[in-house]
Amino acid sequence: MLKILIVENNPTLTRLLSHFFKEEGCDIRTADDGLQAMLALEDFKPDILFTDIIMPKISGDQLCRIIRTTPELEDIFIAIYSSIALEDKEYIFDLNADLYLAKGPTTFIQKHVRHVIDQFRSGKRREYVLHGVEGLSSRTITEELLVTKRHHRTVFENLVEAVIEMDEKGLIIQANKAAQELLGLGMADLAATSLTDYLALAGPEYLQVEKWFADIAATKRKDFHSDYGRPLLIGKNQVLLKLLKITEGTGFFLIAILQDITSIKKTENRLALTLSEFNAVLESIDYGVLFMDSDLRIHIANRAFRKMWAIPDEIFDGKLTFRNILSYNRYNDIYDAAEEEFDDYVSKREWELKRGAKGPIEFHRKDGIVYEYQCVNLPDGGRMLTYFDITKHKKTEAELAEALNKVSNLANRDILTGLPNRRLFQERFFSTLSISKRKGWKAAVMFIDLDGFKAVNDSMGHEAGDKILSMVGQRLLQTVRKSDTVARIGGDEFLLLQTEVSDKAAAARLAGKIIENLSVPYELDGNEIKISASIGIAMYPADGDTSRELIKKADNAMYKAKSIGKRGCTFVAD
Repeated sequence: MLKILIVENNPTLTRLLSHFFKEEGCDIRTADDGLQAMLALEDFKPDILFTDIIMPKISGDQLCRIIRTTPELEDIFIAIYSSIALEDKEYIFDLNADLYLAKGPTTFIQKHVRHVIDQFRSGKRREYVLHGVEGLSSRTITEELLVTKRHHRTVFENLVEAVIEMDEKGLIIQANKAAQELLGLGMADLAATSLTDYLALAGPEYLQVEKWFADIAATKRKDFHSDYGRPLLIGKNQVLLKLLKITEGTGFFLIAILQDITSIKKTENRLALTLSEFNAVLESIDYGVLFMDSDLRIHIANRAFRKMWAIPDEIFDGKLTFRNILSYNRYNDIYDAAEEEFDDYVSKREWELKRGAKGPIEFHRKDGIVYEYQCVNLPDGGRMLTYFDITKHKKTEAELAEALNKVSNLANRDILTGLPNRRLFQERFFSTLSISKRKGWKAAVMFIDLDGFKAVNDSMGHEAGDKILSMVGQRLLQTVRKSDTVARIGGDEFLLLQTEVSDKAAAARLAGKIIENLSVPYELDGNEIKISASIGIAMYPADGDTSRELIKKADNAMYKAKSIGKRGCTFVAD
């Protein structure tokens, strides 16, 4: 007895097809749409799948693709019976069915049923001929609608965000390519499963998602948006989730939009760690440092600065200005300004700061303390002021020069490798940008991440790792031109600014040379250490014209290079 699964959402046709198949002695199962068919296939494997194409939920074409890519189902004989077969013949032939029938008058149904059974028993497969077209003609409006549908499908499949369509019970009907990649499964495995099956079963966010699905049919719940601060987990990926309820006639369906923010969170964590380390260094140094924005509002005043000017911690509430700081000691006999001239003195100091960098100059307090004072322009338009107490060292020019060098290195250089840090990299980027704009040059920003470096730290210790990082810095300097800038921005991550780049090929050649040089084994304490590098490349001006934008895009490209095998380079557009 042949087993037949009929997938058709027209009840009249379902009854007629069932009747004629039963007359041929067949065991019949029916499904109103592709989703019901997927559920039926879990415990009923038919000899013949007889399916329509245009259906709600999982359509017939999706169903065919799922079956043909599922090993335990791929040998099922598929007969397509569709009212759009004549207008969409080339498309449905791509579905790799075994027999194609055009829907026509119901009087032909019995003939079609016998044709399907005869062809199945003959063993003939993959016949790319459309049967049942006698008396039918192509409809222009149908062709236009099919083109529109394909356009929409192409957009859906190629969205960057992961998008999943579900029925009113929360069962997955469709998932675009990004969703399948995020979940690590194809549609054959995803169809008729629940989104919550793939979310980590932990935290209040997961419980909120469960409750949203549980309540959605009975209430008019609002759309759900997960919290950026507490992202949901799918495997090891951190995601933001948006859930929508779309009303359609008397029913509804659900849409889930997932954004993978794993790389963003990792970058934020690295930046937070860098900031924490910076603050720890800033609080431990013995000279005063004051950071302000372009309006001279105080952002950071380190411990040494607060102590120098006897300003208590509690007044730094995020609203202080440079004028407030000066006024705090107005009556403490510190400034060399008469009381009636003090407001003018403060205004002059503000004007000098807004003019820009100044110093180093000596600042003499009336109580005899002498500071060396310097104003540094920051890339964002703010100012950094440094104060050294040189009262005891006034006569020691060598110590003074060393202290100034210390400030310069702290602000601009990586302590371990001596390479420029992110701040100096940005300054050089601005300089390169200015020249490149005038002369029409291109430039490349490369984000370099070492492959295998963590294993060195884990097996040989951080001291050995630091030595390797220093060697890496030297090799990078030996590989690039003097006009290029190599910077270390933390951990095993480096940035490279390549100037006067003719085209992407030139950038790729340099990246290849860097990977080759960094992959040469390192000799350390009698050991041969092997590491390599993955590089992401962003081009100016094609990929952006700010350092932040280009660094971020190069970082994303680097992660793509890692994901496809490491020890390679990838451009933003690749």
